[in-house]
Amino acid sequence: MRITRIALLVFFLVVSNSSYVFAEEMPPQPPRMSRAGIVKPPPPTKVPINEDIAFLIASALILGITIIYRNKLKKASV
Repeated sequence: MRITRIALLVFFLVVSNSSYVFAEEMPPQPPRMSRAGIVKPPPPTKVPINEDIAFLIASALILGITIIYRNKLKKASV
């Protein structure tokens, strides 16, 4: 059973990371013109994760506590 779990984990890791392997640089976008004929700056390419960082931390803590709690229940029942 443990070998199949490891094989599935490796499979999903390879599939989920294959997009990074085959990724290519995007060509630069042509300048965008507004209706007034003014050239708009291109949108930023790298955006920080500032909006939902508290939600991400809270969900990680809840998930970690849940996994630890379930693991302790399994060991206690054996």
